[in-house]
Amino acid sequence: MKKYAILGASSDIGRCLVQQLNEKEENSSILAHYRSAPDPFINMTLQNNNCIKTIRSDLSTIAGIEAITQAIESYFDCPTHILHLCANKFEYMKFKDFDWNLFMYDFELQIHSIIKICKIFIPKMLKLPCQTKIVFMLSSCVFDVPPKFMSSYIISKYALLGTMKALASEYSGKNININAVSPSMIETKFLDNIDKRFVEINAGKSVGGRNADVSEIVPVMRFLLSDESNYMHGVNLNVSNGNVM
Repeated sequence: MKKYAILGASSDIGRCLVQQLNEKEENSSILAHYRSAPDPFINMTLQNNNCIKTIRSDLSTIAGIEAITQAIESYFDCPTHILHLCANKFEYMKFKDFDWNLFMYDFELQIHSIIKICKIFIPKMLKLPCQTKIVFMLSSCVFDVPPKFMSSYIISKYALLGTMKALASEYSGKNININAVSPSMIETKFLDNIDKRFVEINAGKSVGGRNADVSEIVPVMRFLLSDESNYMHGVNLNVSNGNVM
């Protein structure tokens, strides 16, 4: 039985992924984390003998991280699959306006939380008789020259990339695959704090004249969570349609 711990499951990507897992997996257990009310999966109809449990917590706090780890242990002792999607909503900001408190909030949410969770569960995952998976959500900004006015966002994503690579190096050759996905801009509520004109400008400059759709990113994540990716480790998949290479 696959046991998924999905952190940030209330995001547009998280919702789509949970829906697809529910439709396509069998006999799987999913713990779906979200940060704010209401419960995003309360009306979901379960299929194929799957189980879904939701947990609300703020992973920018130690109490919130402890709550999610306790929920994971209580629900299925140890996950076989961890997907980390947590991030604060994106904003453009010149470096002269860099807000340290806002940066540290996002750093705690994105990086500290997954480090604490991995420290607890990777040793347990290594003892499981199956191949286990950890997937990080990054960004195409970690390839080539990063865009301007995104210093806080870029620093956090590079820190996550370093975390993924450090863990992949240390646990190479074990029964665990640790990888990442780096998409270009996706049309989601993650962009709610950005002037729509900037989103449209980015789409116009993108290959194909548009931003990515959630439906084009989730299958890549599902691949990295599947047995088909058992020979992939320490990989950061560029899903940008050629916007960066």
